Amino acid sequence: MIPPKGSTDAGLPGDLGQVLAGGQGRRKRDVTTEAIAEVAARLSEADRTSLLKFARFLESQGDGAGEESGDIAAGSEPEPAGVPEPEPIPRPEGESVIKAMRRLTATYYMLDRGKLLNEASSLMAQHVMQGREASEVIDELETVFWSHYQARVQAEDPHRDGNDKDSPTS
Repeated sequence: MIPPKGSTDAGLPGDLGQVLAGGQGRRKRDVTTEAIAEVAARLSEADRTSLLKFARFLESQGDGAGEESGDIAAGSEPEPAGVPEPEPIPRPEGESVIKAMRRLTATYYMLDRGKLLNEASSLMAQHVMQGREASEVIDELETVFWSHYQARVQAEDPHRDGNDKDSPTS
């Protein structure tokens, strides 16, 4: 169960500590949870946010920790069925290709990275090995992520309207 944002536990920022506790309050955490908490404490704020989004994604898949997996956190609304909306993260000025990949994987957390790997790796190689401009590569990466997102929406939720006004190229 993921608690509302803003609550804290185990000295970790935001609601990450509570997420790692699995909504268990002050009960003893298992070894895996402790290891994740230790790693999370050493991550940057942006990486902790990505970790939290990934935890939320895993929870939404329904393979949760037993009887609590179907519960909804107090004061929160249930996730609508279908593919979740991307979490928009603004593109900073002078962003590197690596940071763009991190931003885009956090934005499109619901996508299978394995399916994106070939295209993304090719674009990153063009930048590193052929000297292609970072801004051009990032523009194409945004388009690749967007098109994979649209393909997933069409495959899993065909009655949902296309949301092309939010595409990275418009």
